[in-house]
Amino acid sequence: MEQPRIAIVLVNWNGKEDTRECLESLRRLTYPDYSLIVVDNGSTDGSVAEIGSVFPEVCLIPAGENLGFTGGNNIGIKRALDTGADAVLLLNNDTVVSPDFLEPLALTLFGDPKIGAVNSKIYYYAQPDVIWSAGGNINGRTGIASQRHVDEKDEGQADQQADVDYAVGCSIMVRRDAIEMAGLLDDDFFVYYEEAEWCRRMRALGYRIVYVPGSKVWHKVMASASSSERTLYYYCRNRLLYLRRDGARPARQAGLIALEFGRMALAFLVKGRASESRAVARAVTDYCFGKFGKAPI
Repeated sequence: MEQPRIAIVLVNWNGKEDTRECLESLRRLTYPDYSLIVVDNGSTDGSVAEIGSVFPEVCLIPAGENLGFTGGNNIGIKRALDTGADAVLLLNNDTVVSPDFLEPLALTLFGDPKIGAVNSKIYYYAQPDVIWSAGGNINGRTGIASQRHVDEKDEGQADQQADVDYAVGCSIMVRRDAIEMAGLLDDDFFVYYEEAEWCRRMRALGYRIVYVPGSKVWHKVMASASSSERTLYYYCRNRLLYLRRDGARPARQAGLIALEFGRMALAFLVKGRASESRAVARAVTDYCFGKFGKAPI
């Protein structure tokens, strides 16, 4: 095909300084045909005014409220497809990229119609030679997700392209037909595990998910994280939700809840970390009663 048209989607929530640095790095891209979409999730720090004035080339969409990673990105994905993008790249706003990071992704993604999504090599922003992610794997029995080569100094050990279970949402490019077949991100997740579940749907349709080491991104890992209790809540609830979406039998989920999550909540309590114990208990309770989306805590 001709040079694929790529739409890059960022979601901003009270992170105008991070978003500004990310957009500055995107201005230096060497790829010839890309567009930028920023969805603002109801920021109150003046983000909309600043991004709109400093980056007039950006399609800025104020969502008016915090719709999470899923809701904000879904707005951007819809706009990208409506404007004719051949692929959509979801990029965390607290990242900077190498000028040539798009070329390897596009070459790989459009080099094989069976590839549905591709993932960059992602480093720590504060430790530029230490890997944060080289694609993700997930244990289909337990739902535990892990990132390949995390916390390893880059000495070439992650320089081989590889098929992975999921592309980490920090920098994931998905081809148009894969989105049209698999659908959008699942808003029940809100944040965490949503990209793993998205890739699960793509793999079920026969698409490959591929890690591309030539595409390099640096991530301010903690900048997008919220309180530990809130993060723990989402991880626990959404891990169970992922397993449900993957067809796990109720008995297996009940075992995980009773043994692993029960022990986790008790361990936090014994250590005097009552708020984290409550977060685990609330996550399990909300999962059991079908309360998904934005956390109530």
